[in-house]
Amino acid sequence: MRGLRLKKGAWVIHQGEQVRVVGLPSLSTVTVTGLEGGLRDVPVQDLLPPDAVTKPVRKQPLDSPEYQSKLRHAEEKLDLLRPLILLGDQRTRQDVQAVADRAGVSWVTVYRWLRRYEEGESVDALLRQPRNDWQAGRVSAEVESLIDSAITRFYLTPERPSIQSVYDRLRAEIDLINRRAPQDSVPLKVPAYATFRRRIEKIERRKRLSRRFGPKVAQVLDPIQGQYPGATYPLAVVQVDHTPLDIILVDSIRRQPMGRAWLTLVMDVYSRMVLGFSISFDAPSAFGTGIALSHAILPKETWLALKQKQLEPYVQELKAQGDTELELTWPCWGRPTKVFMDNAREFRGNVLQHALNRHNIMREFRMVGRPHYGGHVERLLGTFAQDIHTLPGTTFSNVAQRGEYDSEKHAALTVDAFELWLTAYILSVYHRRVHDGIGSTPLAAWERGLMDGTEDHPPVGIPERYSGEAAQRLRLDLMPYFERSVQREGIAFNGLRYVGDVLGSRVGEREARNQSKSRLFRVAYDPRDISGAWFLDPEADRYFPIRVRQADFPTMSIWELERARRYAKEKKLQMNDERAILQAYRLMMSVVEGEKTATRTVRREQERQRRRERLDASLPQTTPMPKSPRISVSSPAFGLSLLPDDEVTPFEEPDD
Repeated sequence: MRGLRLKKGAWVIHQGEQVRVVGLPSLSTVTVTGLEGGLRDVPVQDLLPPDAVTKPVRKQPLDSPEYQSKLRHAEEKLDLLRPLILLGDQRTRQDVQAVADRAGVSWVTVYRWLRRYEEGESVDALLRQPRNDWQAGRVSAEVESLIDSAITRFYLTPERPSIQSVYDRLRAEIDLINRRAPQDSVPLKVPAYATFRRRIEKIERRKRLSRRFGPKVAQVLDPIQGQYPGATYPLAVVQVDHTPLDIILVDSIRRQPMGRAWLTLVMDVYSRMVLGFSISFDAPSAFGTGIALSHAILPKETWLALKQKQLEPYVQELKAQGDTELELTWPCWGRPTKVFMDNAREFRGNVLQHALNRHNIMREFRMVGRPHYGGHVERLLGTFAQDIHTLPGTTFSNVAQRGEYDSEKHAALTVDAFELWLTAYILSVYHRRVHDGIGSTPLAAWERGLMDGTEDHPPVGIPERYSGEAAQRLRLDLMPYFERSVQREGIAFNGLRYVGDVLGSRVGEREARNQSKSRLFRVAYDPRDISGAWFLDPEADRYFPIRVRQADFPTMSIWELERARRYAKEKKLQMNDERAILQAYRLMMSVVEGEKTATRTVRREQERQRRRERLDASLPQTTPMPKSPRISVSSPAFGLSLLPDDEVTPFEEPDD
């Protein structure tokens, strides 16, 4: 199931009823009509895509050699096409021919690949698919070339002719070619109108609109210093970066300093809106990047409702003093076209790359010698730092600025409190303050680009929304995974055994082409809670929950497990199964709890565990699993306690 796309005429599901969108009055509301007529305005968050049903079973398993071979070839095609995709409407016939020469195919084939990618939503669109109608339904290369030519010469012009009129010209051109051809030659077949219309509809949106509506050519071909090329509408380009926070945070119990945390930020380049963020006491990694990207792409109504509840006492205090009520809105969601990243190692993991490929999100790294192309989010982080320097416990930017200020002595904000401050700052200050680079507030630029358009680009419309199965799939695709066979005792990983009903039919399964080898299955997991995992059924292309076979196994992070194993090794304890691991874990935590004065590291771990327990106590799990007892222990989990819409993250797989 894909995300929800809202535009006039689209069919969607509202409270179980199929309705049609007839108006888009705002980013948060649409006007719909039912099958029996009548108009009504409904919240966007209450709508589901029309295909909100169980996904059909694939004919070819995901782990089959045939599929894996096709996937490798598809990814190779995508690597070849990436320069052309990034060029957008600037690509020329010479650019296409250069790619064709490298691939050893004709330029017509490269154009066909481009069309398939643009119409397909992901790298899967480039998979070689079997055809039952190859002889009868395939458009010849000559006709493909004529279609491309007609679209370029007639449709993609400022005159903006209708599809029907361009199709009529194509038919006339093919008829003329057939009449002039030798009598013994095979006549060219006129493509169906539906085929021609689909070709046009699947052209890259930016290319189609810019050619017909005429964006400023100078701005596209010669971007100004500091402006990223192609960022002409919301979600065209987003940038991701990390920075250590210039503030010492404290734990929520003893108010003792825990040190500086890291902030990962996702920003829309066109509007300068902050799309999502994460806060962590761990160094930058694909883990934090995945949290921030999930936060950015998925809707945030539920997440924001919790923040507003936490802010309510402060809002009431301000109202009592005569201030107006704060309005905290975050109308940002949707799949970006391109994610721009630094060249750091944490951005180059395979898990992240595969997830972005699947969801048709291009990843691009900063070009060598073009530092200004990555400067937007860095300047934004610098802007945030200036305001953070006004908070108690700030470390300032350097020793000279700090002077004799004792950051640890004045530290007062917990991770929760800082996250709340940052949310209020982003939504009520930064988003509503005029940005010098765009001449308006980020919120106004975001809404204008989506709903009204600009002189450079027509309106984009309400972004695609992920919910339900689509949101769950996005989260799981961003998670780390391991591959294992299924034995009678379940699936083994890091000394644990995972079991579940879905595994019953997979016990002892062998590879189809090599019966001497066990079949390996993909299992996704959340490093913050390894008591459960998700088994990917390769035939259904669907995840199913599984969990550790020991019923009383607690919620435990991968770091806690590794720490327990190290502790057991130091104490020469046997670690043969989950029970032994759990006993070592409890013994280790008893030692930690018995310390009268916690070190900074332990305080960090305890604070992370408290934040996770408070969240889990108030929110249901996204994927239902049997609950297991908790132990009050430390946990190096992330400082940002995201709601279920944001709790799935990628991470580099640890060594077994």
